[in-house]
Amino acid sequence: MKTSHAMWLAAAMGLALTGPARADVVISTFDNFTSDALYASWTTATIVSGPTAYTITASGYGSNWKYLGTIDGTGYDTVQLTVTLSGGGDGFLGPIVTLKDADGTAYHYAWYGQTLGSHVLTKPVQQPTWTEAGSIPGLDLATLTHLHLQLDPGGYAGTYTVAFEDLRLIPEPSALALLLWGGLSLGWLRRQR
Repeated sequence: MKTSHAMWLAAAMGLALTGPARADVVISTFDNFTSDALYASWTTATIVSGPTAYTITASGYGSNWKYLGTIDGTGYDTVQLTVTLSGGGDGFLGPIVTLKDADGTAYHYAWYGQTLGSHVLTKPVQQPTWTEAGSIPGLDLATLTHLHLQLDPGGYAGTYTVAFEDLRLIPEPSALALLLWGGLSLGWLRRQR
């Protein structure tokens, strides 16, 4: 009887530690994505806005700007970008994402020196590569209004292709670790029986 009691207690603790499941906050899936403005080499680039990606083929630094409306990412702490790099520039290309809030604060997240291929890149929201201050300090995740995509070729002068596929805010990865810990605890208690 004691083992059964301990098993139920461990199950309750495991569920309590995991907390409620939360969906990611999708900033863009880039499905049939359009830019509000293009800058530098992207003004003359070949751009394909397809059903699963926003693809740019260009040479040199390029960027865009997009008004998002208002997205509420309150409580999320990791930026996740899914991107595919092809063409030339292996080990040089650096995708950059900028999130801007309603008061003008901008946080820039850069992943310099990426290899060619598909990548899922992450950075903690509160650890941007650099920032621009707005009227109120700090990025207000409740009022994300603009998105700025860039590609820094890192000295590579040839042609590259970048396909932006997904951008979202995700919960802290340690929540998954807690779930795993709860499962392992249950297994250990069951084994002790």
